[in-house]
Amino acid sequence: MKRSKFIALAFAALVLPFSASAQSDYPNKPITFIVPYPAGGLNDAIVRVIGDRMSALLGKPVLIDNKAGAATTVASNFVAKAPADGYTLYGGGTSLIINPTLQGNVQYDPHKSFDLVSLISFTPFILQVNADFPVKTMAELIAYLKANPGKFNMATSGIGATNHMAAEMFRAKTGLNYTIVPYRGGAQAGQDVASGQAQMMFSASLEAIPFLQSGKTRAIAISSAKRSPSFPDIPTVAESSDLKDFDVVFWQGLVVPAGTPKPIQDKLHATIAKITAEPEVIERFKKQGVEIRSSTPAQFKEWYLLEEKRWVTLIKEQNLKPE
Repeated sequence: MKRSKFIALAFAALVLPFSASAQSDYPNKPITFIVPYPAGGLNDAIVRVIGDRMSALLGKPVLIDNKAGAATTVASNFVAKAPADGYTLYGGGTSLIINPTLQGNVQYDPHKSFDLVSLISFTPFILQVNADFPVKTMAELIAYLKANPGKFNMATSGIGATNHMAAEMFRAKTGLNYTIVPYRGGAQAGQDVASGQAQMMFSASLEAIPFLQSGKTRAIAISSAKRSPSFPDIPTVAESSDLKDFDVVFWQGLVVPAGTPKPIQDKLHATIAKITAEPEVIERFKKQGVEIRSSTPAQFKEWYLLEEKRWVTLIKEQNLKPE
């Protein structure tokens, strides 16, 4: 046997036991859970609850790190380059698969840079308008926007965010003329709708509730295919307009750097499945219109590809640009 080959085999024999041990006692130090938006938004709120429960179940702190910027690309780039050891988790969503086509300058491959562990949540958007905006129904909104082309703004959480895509799809399907304004998160965008700086927005239901309850905004429709049990009086976009196939939800899942050892991914998946089955967690977010549920990695992948096809098609057909 050649000396070089002998050394390689000897090294592998030494390393493998340590590697297996590192996986079997995972986690043995704090875990960082990356959020691609500022604190205060929907993604952040859900990840903080999930992270808190993970800390309790895994016995180690789960630290939340908000890495906002560049329409979530800052966070995605960071996670793609992080060590694949289970200590960097990501609350990834639609922008993960939108940005490579929309932005074109990302430092990750949506199919090679990450492993998909489990879906976590699904949230419809409430199309809300400023309380002083003179419309109360979808028919009135469409008619008013048609009569005043180019005069009003639709706020979004940021370029590539799911509600940005909802705003683009709504504009494309109705032929309406309004300006889409990106913000650095849903909380800030919602505040500007409430203050009248912007007139309307597809807001994640959790983020829309405080403004609706305060009377600063008014709900026009909800973006899911069916009415939300949490908001039974709000009609869907599909039922209140001619857009019969309109169905848009904000989703997020647990994503890790590609190559994270399977035993670690399995442990993370089992932990997420346990958390998302807890009645207290389910009910906490159900009141706010959020459906909490896990999935298998295969189911996550199927959903991931379906969403990618839909949104990449819209981006190309509408020739959407990052600015």
